[in-house]
Amino acid sequence: MNNHNDEKYALEEAAVSIYMNLYNLNHKDKLEIAERRECPDFVLKNEKGDFMGLEVAHLFYNSEEAKMILGRSTNEIHGLENSKDYIETLNGLLKQKEKKILKYETIYPITLLIRNASPIFGMSCFLREKNLIYKPSKYTNVWFVSKDGNYNDWLMKDLLTV
Repeated sequence: MNNHNDEKYALEEAAVSIYMNLYNLNHKDKLEIAERRECPDFVLKNEKGDFMGLEVAHLFYNSEEAKMILGRSTNEIHGLENSKDYIETLNGLLKQKEKKILKYETIYPITLLIRNASPIFGMSCFLREKNLIYKPSKYTNVWFVSKDGNYNDWLMKDLLTV
């Protein structure tokens, strides 16, 4: 079980690193990690000294894709995927995370960070279907980080404002 937690923490650390780089590049009020926790996963602090919770999640098309990407599958090919099903998977993740936040005991706002792990569906796929994306009301922001097409750069959008 410890190996699973190590992998989970490494994935979360990578996602937070991407998020912090993009956020600090595009916002005047810089963020830094104040604390690593369980609920939420991180506490961030801005330059004014204000705190914010950050819950981190990864979006995979399904469990087989997750196993393949993480090197735990012997399969060489994956079944057919379509963007509508992937949006439904995203919506399921958003609803699951919205329920989870109700259990948090915190005095500061909570932001959700979702890292898209799909090598097939990029940011433009989600933005094309933005009217189908569920918008959880419990989070201050829902930052979605994803690559897009053949570009290797990470992009970031707040799903609550698209």
